[in-house]
Amino acid sequence: GYKKVEELELKDYITSLVEYMLDKKMNITPLPEIKIRHDEDNSKNFFGRTAYYDPNVKEIVLFVDGRHNKDIVRSFSHEMVHHMQNLNGTLGNVQTSNTNEDEHLQELEKEAYLTGNITFRNWEDSLK
Repeated sequence: GYKKVEELELKDYITSLVEYMLDKKMNITPLPEIKIRHDEDNSKNFFGRTAYYDPNVKEIVLFVDGRHNKDIVRSFSHEMVHHMQNLNGTLGNVQTSNTNEDEHLQELEKEAYLTGNITFRNWEDSLK
């Protein structure tokens, strides 16, 4: 069906970005497990999740319903920075998801947005 083709294309982009990160000598190995998640209720909730990283099992979960592939891969790039933070020992034990309550979490997020987005953009520009 249609969803399978869509997911295959998404996986190709993710693979390409991972290869780019490896070429740039980013510390991402061992690579995380990547899970594609369909959750219609989550997709209808404005504050629903787009993606998350679980450091305990080194797993990135990407929510895909109602999203452009480019947006999903940008989320992936962000979560890969959290994976790198985990591998290099800076992630620590975050107890909240509220950036207003935890200064360390705010710094981790700043790095993930900055590095994740600029890496994504550099990768995108390298393909054009």
